[in-house]
Amino acid sequence: MRAKSMAAAMLDEMGLLQYGAHIPANIFRQAFDIEEIEEPATREEFRRQELQELAASDWLRNRLLNDGKYLKGTDDGYRILLPSENATQVLSYFYSSKRKMDRGFKLLRNSPPEVKISGDEEVRAVMRRESLKEHLSALHR
Repeated sequence: MRAKSMAAAMLDEMGLLQYGAHIPANIFRQAFDIEEIEEPATREEFRRQELQELAASDWLRNRLLNDGKYLKGTDDGYRILLPSENATQVLSYFYSSKRKMDRGFKLLRNSPPEVKISGDEEVRAVMRRESLKEHLSALHR
């Protein structure tokens, strides 16, 4: 965790955690101490690098959410969305959540009675779904 915080501090000092900033992939990997893979390399080596980068980008994305920023992957690295672009990402999160809830209710509805969730859990899920519907309706007004 400490190494990741230091990596974030390094990127911040370079001005790469500001709105609209582009972080080249090689700089990102360097900051998070992810070894650059030279070709030819094995699939295993590429996979290990991808997993390390995924873990680092997920950690940084979650950290930046606290600052109202979103880290988006690009073809050649990452970019911090502009504040005006955040609304699109928020909607993406909400609609993804709605799709997952709809699938969950479909599975619940079609599951055998002996494996259904408790009534309390179902009530909580229905309340969450209704709350999400209200939020989505408010965003479209």
